[in-house]
Amino acid sequence: MKTKHNSLILRTPCPAALALAALAMLSNLFGARAQTTNNVTGGDGVNYFINGQNDPTLTLQRGVTYIFQLSNVSLHPFWIKSSLGFGSTGRYDVGVTNNGATSGNVIFAVQASAPGTLFYQCGNHSAMNGVLNIVSPPAPPTVTIVHVNVADLITIRSTGTNGWSAIPEYRCINGTNWLVVPGYTNVFASGTNTTTFPRLEAICGPDGALLRIRNQQN
Repeated sequence: MKTKHNSLILRTPCPAALALAALAMLSNLFGARAQTTNNVTGGDGVNYFINGQNDPTLTLQRGVTYIFQLSNVSLHPFWIKSSLGFGSTGRYDVGVTNNGATSGNVIFAVQASAPGTLFYQCGNHSAMNGVLNIVSPPAPPTVTIVHVNVADLITIRSTGTNGWSAIPEYRCINGTNWLVVPGYTNVFASGTNTTTFPRLEAICGPDGALLRIRNQQN
């Protein structure tokens, strides 16, 4: 996960005024994509059928959890492996739950340390196998806050990229947790995110808050 900072502190010395101090926080945090579910059947006894295809090559992304739902594989234990071989030979268990199962789910939470190539294979039929290509997530875009306006609403403009959402987060000066700003809107146009949200006096009081923009992949 790559993070870049460019900070901003909003302080509220009184309910009627909001003063901008020097530093602001702009944070690019990579957001993992949703889980991917794959349907696995025993096929014709020579090939697994995964999502209706014979022994397909699958591309998995580090940081994402994948579910392999097993059906009709009582004779075909489903192994994730680092090398091919009969039975459990070459089994790869890092981040894998229920490896070698014949029912239920095999769950693979792909770790950052996962090698570039893994395999799935039947423990009883060596020819039933396929390749798992392991790739890293795309790097978050470089983002810069280019405009801040404090009025009845707070408006922040930042550079952006298609496929990424700008999510404003705040931490009260006396707080410890970063939280999503309630009631925000975000519009992306012509390479710029315009993020608008209510002032934070009602939440953080007169001491003010730290703000940051979290860029999350759609």
